[in-house]
Amino acid sequence: MTVPGGAPRAVLPLASLAVATLALVAAAAGLALDPSVLGGPASAPVLLALLHAVTVGYLALTFAGTLQQLLPVLLVTPLALPWLGPLGLPSLALGAAGVVAGFATGFRPVPLAVGGALASVGLWAVAAQALATYLRARRTRAGRATAAHEPPAVGEGGAEAGPARPPDAAAAGLVTATVYLALTVTLGFLMAAATRLPRLAGTLGFPVQLHLTLGLFGAFLLGIAAAGRKLLAMFVLSKGAPGTRVRILTYLVHGAVVSEMLAAFGGLPSRAVTIALLAAAGTLQLGEVAALLRARLRRRLEPPVFRYLLAHAFLPVAGGLLVAGRSQAAGTALLLGYLVLATSGMQVKIASFLTWQARYAARGAANGAPLLRDMIRPGLEPVITVGLAGGAAAAVVATLTSGSAASVVAAVLLAAGASAQLAQTGVVLLGRHGSRPSPRPRAVPRKETS
Repeated sequence: MTVPGGAPRAVLPLASLAVATLALVAAAAGLALDPSVLGGPASAPVLLALLHAVTVGYLALTFAGTLQQLLPVLLVTPLALPWLGPLGLPSLALGAAGVVAGFATGFRPVPLAVGGALASVGLWAVAAQALATYLRARRTRAGRATAAHEPPAVGEGGAEAGPARPPDAAAAGLVTATVYLALTVTLGFLMAAATRLPRLAGTLGFPVQLHLTLGLFGAFLLGIAAAGRKLLAMFVLSKGAPGTRVRILTYLVHGAVVSEMLAAFGGLPSRAVTIALLAAAGTLQLGEVAALLRARLRRRLEPPVFRYLLAHAFLPVAGGLLVAGRSQAAGTALLLGYLVLATSGMQVKIASFLTWQARYAARGAANGAPLLRDMIRPGLEPVITVGLAGGAAAAVVATLTSGSAASVVAAVLLAAGASAQLAQTGVVLLGRHGSRPSPRPRAVPRKETS
C-alpha cells in the first residue's frame, strides 16, 4: 500500500488521530467521574455528552482524518479539493467540543447550535471531498477504458494493458459511509434545534431511531466494513476475496435507512424490517472477515489486528440484545464493544503507517528504517485490549442490570484502555523508533570433495 503523490501531508490525518484519542480519554474520564450514568436513562445530559464525545469526537474524527490518506490509496488517484481537509477537520474537532459541552451543561442551546453547525460543515466538507475524489477516479478509469478500445498499449515486460476497472466496492462503501456520517450529524443538529423551534419540531419531529441507524450503521458499520476490507487484507497479507459481501452490505444498509425513514416520516411499522436488514449486514461483515482470515498468508496476528478482530465478537451480542428488545444495551455493545474496539485496533496500524511514510519512507529499510511493528510499545497493547474490551462488556452488564458495581468496573477498565491508547498513539507519532537488526545470512555448507 503506497500513498499517491496527490495525497496531503501526513500531519493533518495524524493530528486528527491524536485529537480523536484525546476525545476518547476525555469520555473515559467523564465516565469515571460518574459511572452511574451507565444504568440511567439514555436521555440523561451527561450520558449524551459522553456518547457524542465517543461518536463525534473519537469515531468521526478518526474516520475523517484517516480518509485523507486512505481514500487516495483505495482509488489510486490524487485527493480532489485538497483545501477542504484543512477546513473540515478543525471544524469537526471544534464542533465536537461544542456539542459535548452543550450536552454536559444541561442542553445549553448556544454551544449545541454552534457545535452542531461546525461539525456539520466539517463533515460535509469531508464528504464533498470524498465524493469528488470518487468521481475523479471514475472519470479517469472511464477514459482509460475508452482508450482500451484503441490498439492496446504495451506495458512493462511486454504485457498489454487491459481496460481499467471501476472503483471497487470498498471505495464506494467508504464514500457512502462518509455521506451518511454527514447526514447523521446534520440530522442531530436539526433535532437539537427543533427543541427550540416549534415549527421545525412539527415538521421534522424527533426521529431518534433514524439518527442512530444513520450513524451507527450507515456511517460506522459500513465505514469499518469498507475500510477493513482493504486494511485487514494488507495487514494479514490476505489474497483477498470478491467484493460481493461489501457491496451487498451497502445495499442492506441503504434498505435499513429507507425503512427507518418510512417509519419516522410515513408512520409505517417497519422496525422489524430494519432489524432484519441490519442483522443481515452484520452477518455479512462477519463472513467477510472470516474469508479474509482463511486466505491470509501471515499466520501470526499483531496485537492491534487481533483487537480489530476481537471487536467482531460484539456484533452477535449486539444483534441478540436488539432482537430481545434491549436496545440500550445493544447500542452499548455495538458502540463500545464493536466500533470503539475495532477503530482502536486499526488506528494504531494506520498511525504507524502514516508516521512511517512521513518520517522513514525516504530512508528505506536498508538504511535502518523500522518496521511498522517496531513502532509500537508492545506492553501497552494488552492494556488497551483488556481495558476497552473488558470495559465494553462491563458497560453492557451495567446497562442491563443498572448495577453500580458493573458501572465502576466499566469506568475503570475503559479509563485504563483509553489512557493506554493515548500513550500508544504518542509513542507512534512522537517516539524514537529503533529497527530490528537484519538477520545474518546462513552460511552455505561446502561439499567435501574426494
